[in-house]
Amino acid sequence: MKKSALALALAMSALAATASAAPVAEDTTETADTAAAEEAVFDNAKESKSVVYEDAKLFDDNRHSDQQFAVTARYFHPKLTAKVKSDDIQKYYTSSKVDLVDTLNIDDKSSAPELIFSYRNMKLDYIHFSTDGSANLSDEPIKVNDYEFNDNAKTDLDFDYLKFDVTNPLYHAPNFHVDWSYGITAMHWKAKVKGDATVRKSGQVAYNEHRSESVDFTAPIPMIGFKASASLGSNLSAHASIAGLPLGSYGHIFDSELGLSYFPADNVDIQAGYRIIDLKVDHDDDYGQFKLDGPWAGVRVWF
Repeated sequence: MKKSALALALAMSALAATASAAPVAEDTTETADTAAAEEAVFDNAKESKSVVYEDAKLFDDNRHSDQQFAVTARYFHPKLTAKVKSDDIQKYYTSSKVDLVDTLNIDDKSSAPELIFSYRNMKLDYIHFSTDGSANLSDEPIKVNDYEFNDNAKTDLDFDYLKFDVTNPLYHAPNFHVDWSYGITAMHWKAKVKGDATVRKSGQVAYNEHRSESVDFTAPIPMIGFKASASLGSNLSAHASIAGLPLGSYGHIFDSELGLSYFPADNVDIQAGYRIIDLKVDHDDDYGQFKLDGPWAGVRVWF
């Protein structure tokens, strides 16, 4: 009996050892399903990330992350408003403002080539506007410096606009950006009048001669601005911006624009929009208003 019990115990021990040593069969079906589910989750996450990137890359800081320098060439076709009153130029018999466009018969529409150089978040914008006109001033003489132009006169008007600014993010979402900027703007305009002029001394005509006189104005002004950009599709975006400085009773300066950008390639976009540059200075007896507003179109290339 003892031998039989001992033999049975040894047999059961051997069976247990064999069972524990035998490999456990895996449920390959369940493992395969789990792997497929994990791969599907990974693919969905990757696709979602790709969609977000495709939307975000419409904007300069994402689309051109490896292209930090850009050059933009624009054709700006503005309408001119120019009024001035100062000791240098005024209507001879009155102290009212001189409307340079109407009084001197200046062409108020002309092309203004524009170049913009961008590096990272810095931008340099240059515009040159030039126009001219001819008028008979016998009924409405104009005093330029110390000379009275009261006959046929020709006028050349030039305007240079240089703006430097630095842009910083204010609010960024995948398809909508708001930025703010700070910088400085320098304006220079020059009016040159050529024609028959009268020189007066003590209120009397001293002599007449053919003269060429010029008046110019230069103003460097700090500016603060804001810009909003929005995605309108896979290759189209829109923007609106305004920069300037209110000067209270002394006037103001504002530069604002609306625009669309179309991206036919990663390093090129075609642009079009409308822009207004408005400067007004009013101090003591001096007054000046210079405004350019009109459509523009251009091409930007990234490097």
